[in-house]
Amino acid sequence: MKYDILLFDADDTLFDFYHTGQTSFLKACQTVGLSATEKDYDVYSAINQKRWDLYSLGKITKEDVLLGRFEEYARVKKIDLDVRKFYELYEQNLSETAILYPETEKMLALLKESGARIFLITNGIKKVQRGRLALSGIRDFFEGIFISDEIGFKKPSVEYFDYVSSRIENFNPSETLIIGDSLVSDIALGINNNIDTCWFNKDNLPNTENIKPKYIINSLMQIFDVINPDK
Repeated sequence: MKYDILLFDADDTLFDFYHTGQTSFLKACQTVGLSATEKDYDVYSAINQKRWDLYSLGKITKEDVLLGRFEEYARVKKIDLDVRKFYELYEQNLSETAILYPETEKMLALLKESGARIFLITNGIKKVQRGRLALSGIRDFFEGIFISDEIGFKKPSVEYFDYVSSRIENFNPSETLIIGDSLVSDIALGINNNIDTCWFNKDNLPNTENIKPKYIINSLMQIFDVINPDK
């Protein structure tokens, strides 16, 4: 294999976060008696993604993401919302909802069978990520799990990478590949630390950032073309 150490992002890479988030959001709305549709979730989802990107770039705090996204949503929709209560409901729902992409489990099983060393790298919240991993059935595929909320650093910082790489036995940068959907956190993490990167671009979105991945895949099973280019 060209790459023996594979660092996978979680949300929108292995987990179908759109439908996970939608289910959790609509359930929280129902609990608080707030009328909401899939279109309302799309409004929230755009706000949420924007804030996570700003957080990855170091422009806002974690609280600006976790609470600020609901404050902004309430302003946009012109509704009264107990933001902290809604946040707690939403996070609880997320931790109890594990929706994987159809290819995720098969891909991880084949990678493990091939001898690849698989790790999870995520900027997610500890309670949410640990809960979903336990429910998903994929926890045991990973040799290590690195959650920013637990370690105190986030992607794409050098500090996050240093923490991760120092805790992977026999870490070899030239044999390592980072796979993720986010240019500003996953791909930038690799570029910032001279590690090859693979952008999981499921929806064939245009690259509007000045961030260039080494590889681009549109389905998870295409990862085998990257790590085994001669087969």
